[in-house]
Amino acid sequence: MKTTFRSLLATALLATASLVATAQPSAPVATTPDTARLVLPASLINPVNTQSFESFRAAVLPLVKQMADKQVVAMGEGTHGTAEFYRLRFWLTRILMEEYGFKQVALENDYTDTYQLNEGLRKPKAAVAPLMKAHLYSIWQNQETAELLTWLQGYNRQHRRQLQVRGIDAAYVLPEAHELSALAARYPQSGLQDLTSQLTKAAQLQDSVWAGLNTKGYKFPRQRWLSSGLEGYYVADKIQKALPTARLPRKQREKAQAFALDAKMGFDVFYQFTVLKRDVSRDSLMAEMTRSLVPGQNDKVIVWAHDAHVSRKIAMADDPNNGGGTGAFIERMLPGKYFVLGTSTATGTFAATTDRHITRTSPMASYSLEAPLAGSWEQTLGAVAAPVFYLQTQALGAQNLKRPHRFVGYAPSSGKNDYANFKLSEAYDALLFVRQTTAATPLR
Repeated sequence: MKTTFRSLLATALLATASLVATAQPSAPVATTPDTARLVLPASLINPVNTQSFESFRAAVLPLVKQMADKQVVAMGEGTHGTAEFYRLRFWLTRILMEEYGFKQVALENDYTDTYQLNEGLRKPKAAVAPLMKAHLYSIWQNQETAELLTWLQGYNRQHRRQLQVRGIDAAYVLPEAHELSALAARYPQSGLQDLTSQLTKAAQLQDSVWAGLNTKGYKFPRQRWLSSGLEGYYVADKIQKALPTARLPRKQREKAQAFALDAKMGFDVFYQFTVLKRDVSRDSLMAEMTRSLVPGQNDKVIVWAHDAHVSRKIAMADDPNNGGGTGAFIERMLPGKYFVLGTSTATGTFAATTDRHITRTSPMASYSLEAPLAGSWEQTLGAVAAPVFYLQTQALGAQNLKRPHRFVGYAPSSGKNDYANFKLSEAYDALLFVRQTTAATPLR
């Protein structure tokens, strides 16, 4: 597998081969996993009925109660394009929001883009699909995600307690540059106009290159891009430092601080590459953004991202000191307040793209999953009688062995190079398994 946990732009910066999946590990560390046939005892298996929301809720209630008192509940996806993973996470999210006080769901999507989506959903005549196409990576542009957003929109129209959709990634930088420029123009006494103008200039080049990288034979001014990206980082840093004393209303200052953080993260790869001479950990950036969504002890958030990100520990062949997935960083920031649910499947279809890196316009198509590797967790879990179930990873006991576990990102690949070797308990608190799955339904 060619992808890494680095920023999506790092490969272009380092002039290496390609940018592929948003959230899947590179080739696993050369360790010898245990691949002997493994039979899980029935006591570990918690069957789940997915025929209706009510049946599902009854089956997963013990699992939900484990999540309820955590500040961050992460729900992973074993591929970036499986209908069942989207739908069942929506149902879990609905339960946590309706019954346990959660008010935020955060996607593996650009922070400010998702802010604009959230604001758009609040408008009286807002249509969900156009907003999704304008503000979400194409991995989220499916009918299953639309069900979540339509439900959120309907809930907010009927309740005073408002639910929010957030983002934890930092890919595009023009959205935050535009938001900061609008605030600077609305509040000229803030003194931010010159800085936001500089930020917009850097963001325009950044996002134009980002859009072009999927085009075969695309050429861009690499040195100008590097210098502009570094300048964008420094400008975002200056805006961050200016905001505490800028003449802005409190709520507008808080918004600006989040936009500035997003911009700084978007340009961070240039600072790391040029000044510190190292790669950036995208997982650490997403963890920092997640942490910013729960500033108080009573704040909570549900995170939707790839298994490889929400996991606590994934050993990376090219970066063994990465620090783990986003979940590992969150656990260190909020010890004991993080719960992570992984998802996995054995057979079926999934949606993916042949684009080198994911954008809002990457075309998605359906592909068949390759048969699970012999001795892999997917093969073992697929042999369980129940077609859908969850298990507690800490209860595996003697079965808690280091075995190949599949991670399929947004690329069409699902073969032998899409596995990493580790114990399930190293990554998740619980795992939800759906033996036969289908590709996410294209957005209508």
